[in-house]
Amino acid sequence: MNRIALVDVDGRNFPNLALMKLSASHKAQGDAVVWYSPLFSRPDRIYASKVFSFTPDFQDYAAGDPEPIRGGTGYDPAVKLPDEVERTLPDYSIYPDWTSALGFLTRGCIRNCPWCIVPKKEGGLQEVDDIERIAAGRKSVVLLDNNFLAADEEFVREQLEKAARLGLRLDFNQGLDARLVRFWNAKLLARCRWMRFIRFSCDTMEVLHEVRAAVEVIRGAGYRGEFFCYMLVQDDLEDAEYRLRELVKLKVTPFAQPYRDFSGKAETTKAQRDFARFANVKGGKLCLKMSFKEYYH
Repeated sequence: MNRIALVDVDGRNFPNLALMKLSASHKAQGDAVVWYSPLFSRPDRIYASKVFSFTPDFQDYAAGDPEPIRGGTGYDPAVKLPDEVERTLPDYSIYPDWTSALGFLTRGCIRNCPWCIVPKKEGGLQEVDDIERIAAGRKSVVLLDNNFLAADEEFVREQLEKAARLGLRLDFNQGLDARLVRFWNAKLLARCRWMRFIRFSCDTMEVLHEVRAAVEVIRGAGYRGEFFCYMLVQDDLEDAEYRLRELVKLKVTPFAQPYRDFSGKAETTKAQRDFARFANVKGGKLCLKMSFKEYYH
């Protein structure tokens, strides 16, 4: 039996799926798996995973412990789990407060947005799993797909119909592509149960009218729930403020995110951070009462 220690470098506010799969794989081999402690672990092997390049690295390894095996986008997007580990269902016991299933139906994306690392990391779109297998008896499922609606129509239909039939509560945590919403998939989305929102992204002015159209067609298909929209904030704050105001008028909850360079070299600006704070107050509704300049000046 080997002693395996895990390091979630980003922290444990959101489960690290790679570490969950590594834990499950090693436990299936009879190994003992614990969270790393420099005082108590005495591991034979250490896995350290970091999602975000801007997260400070973990440094507190004890002298004499093995060199960590490092992975995740924050270290090197090219590092991948072995196929047999990737197919392993996660070990949820290492995050005991997390109650939803977690996984990917698809990997990769058909887009090539210059600010996004997904094309470099995962390449084009691939269908990789099934909603019933991911759920594994749990009634809510958080999906990390970057562009689920870009998958083959038959696959999209099969997965959403199955989710509706099983009564699963869904959250496409990374957002759906508003540019790919059509009445046929809007009807399927409207039939599903949702953990809280249907999520989109509105990163440029060009996508704004696509988000507007997607919201309207999904509501027209019978959806009565809420919408949420990630908003990329770059240097043009007037552009960002216009998108913010239009989303709020649509009754879409915005979440503004300052642009971060995944190389870790470029810092967000104070203006971007200030705008994100302004945009995220009260679900964005503050922007209907005052402008960003009025709020900060």
